[in-house]
Amino acid sequence: MAILTFHHTDSRRHFGLNNYHPKRLRKVLKDLLEAGFQFFTLDKYLSLPANRKKVCLTFDDGYESFHEHAFPILRELNLTGVVFIPARYIGKRADWDYTGNILKTMHLNEAQIAEIAEFGIEIGSHGNSHIDLTALSERGLRVELEHSKRRLEDLTGGEVKYISYPFGRFNRNVELWAAKSGYKNGFSLSYFRKSQYDFTVPRYAVYTTDTLFSTVAKIEGGPLGLVEKIKGATLNAYAAGTILLNRIRSRNINPQV
Repeated sequence: MAILTFHHTDSRRHFGLNNYHPKRLRKVLKDLLEAGFQFFTLDKYLSLPANRKKVCLTFDDGYESFHEHAFPILRELNLTGVVFIPARYIGKRADWDYTGNILKTMHLNEAQIAEIAEFGIEIGSHGNSHIDLTALSERGLRVELEHSKRRLEDLTGGEVKYISYPFGRFNRNVELWAAKSGYKNGFSLSYFRKSQYDFTVPRYAVYTTDTLFSTVAKIEGGPLGLVEKIKGATLNAYAAGTILLNRIRSRNINPQV
């Protein structure tokens, strides 16, 4: 059982490892369905007992490519998922991501978010400004966690119950303030950083390099699943460069609404 995380689902060639081409996405999801894997909403996934065939799909960053490519695939295959969105970047260019300055990348706009939410795609928070939450003061955390939740709820008319921590980073303070802000669970990208409150749930990121075989290993666990945990932690480490550059930029020193 596993919660899988995708980022870019773009037909263009991207720098870095976070893009999963739409044709590959469709094939992997179709193959998993044909192999008997069962896909659940996040609420259902969290409430069910462990099962090697249980899967939940999440999409971090709220890129426009989700609406253009992944959303039609999910509709075709009758699947759902969760899109975690950084509220401050709705309808804006992803200039927090330095690879996005090389290849212009946009975030979902309000109309696109409303459309996917109406279909049944769940909307979650990815913070407000897509910055490392572990570096913030309590006041900064309140801005990032509370404002993003409120903005997304106002936009969709539904409850925003979950938050995916930007870059997968969290600590005790982040968990405490996420719970205080009204989130039911937080989600990370590391199986090696443990939640102190049984609040944060780990996920597996699916990278450009992943195949059907490695994706199945993420879901079914065992020795190969451990390999995927180590690989995921290693690949996620390269986000440290983006985190550092964003800390240097003056607009991210203090969280903005």
